[in-house]
Amino acid sequence: MTIDGCRTFSISYSFRTEKMKKSLLALALLGTFTGMTYAQSNVTLYGVVDTGLIKETGTDVRMGSNVESRLGFRGVEDLGSGLKASFELEHRFNLNDGTGSDAYNFDDLAHSNKTPDWRGAANVGLKSDLWGAVRLGRVNDLSVETYRRIDPFNQYGVGASLSKTPLYSEQLSNTIRYDSPDWKGFSFGATYSLGADDHDNIDYKLNGNDGFAVNLKYDNGPLLLLANYDRLADSNKSWLWNAGAAYQWQNLTFSVGYQDSTLKLQDFDEDAGDIDHYGTKQKNWLVGLQYKTGPHTVSASYNYGRVKTEGNSNKVNKYALGYTYSLSKRTSLYANIAYSDYDNEWLSNYYRNDMAVMNDSENEAANASVTGIQIGITHRF
Repeated sequence: MTIDGCRTFSISYSFRTEKMKKSLLALALLGTFTGMTYAQSNVTLYGVVDTGLIKETGTDVRMGSNVESRLGFRGVEDLGSGLKASFELEHRFNLNDGTGSDAYNFDDLAHSNKTPDWRGAANVGLKSDLWGAVRLGRVNDLSVETYRRIDPFNQYGVGASLSKTPLYSEQLSNTIRYDSPDWKGFSFGATYSLGADDHDNIDYKLNGNDGFAVNLKYDNGPLLLLANYDRLADSNKSWLWNAGAAYQWQNLTFSVGYQDSTLKLQDFDEDAGDIDHYGTKQKNWLVGLQYKTGPHTVSASYNYGRVKTEGNSNKVNKYALGYTYSLSKRTSLYANIAYSDYDNEWLSNYYRNDMAVMNDSENEAANASVTGIQIGITHRF
């Protein structure tokens, strides 16, 4: 009995021990695979919250942002053999009242005349260190993304460069974008945007076209060189091109840029029974300086712009100065001031309200010369 009991116990113990070993092995394998899953894919939550006070000639003090506030998600999954899947979703909003961003974007007006829910980004794609990255959906416009790097104010706030023309589109919908790998500083990018599929709308018929853009860039050490050509979708083949350079010497960065654009929109006038043409040619020059030391950043720029329309030629000179104090790596305080001397009120309205003046908007600037002052706080996470 005792022997049998011992045998019985021994067999039972052996069975339970083996079962426990298998359970522990299964848990170990599960933990390993779970760890591999987390190692192969990840999602990043990021954002910017920014607000402050803005006062411009002819307007009351208002609350507004320098950098657009945003909340976004980026994800990457390792597919093996150097191939990765990626996605990005980004919502932009006005921090002062919680509403969605109403920032001007030609591509949104041309396609639907409304702001998308995911204004900042909505795309998915594949990327590889060997052959580059392809994204489909709503992506950044190459000319804006790269040219803004030579603007000390990054094309934000009252100090933004004059490159924010009526054709300005920070994001493009219905677009395929390709970015090449970096070859010792050299890279290039390209986008192709589908025009709106609305053949019942006569304005879309008049202005309908697909869009495309090409970017060439050299970014290595202290030197940045770039060039862009951009034809916007549903713009009657309106186009722009720009080129710029920036050089960093110790704490000082010097930049220069030039942009040339042609707007060729057409609108059917039902009352007159004919077609109205909204054609302008615009040339902008930019010179910028930025000095950084410790938590202090001082930015300055000079912009010269010329707009031609129906035989008339108008010009503007803009001067901007800004100071940013970094409280930490994520939080900063800023103060910017800019003075713009326009030839006339029409040109002032053209630059400040973009397409509004093309549609005879009553919201015109009160003065040909405009001073803008802006203070605020930015936090990034």
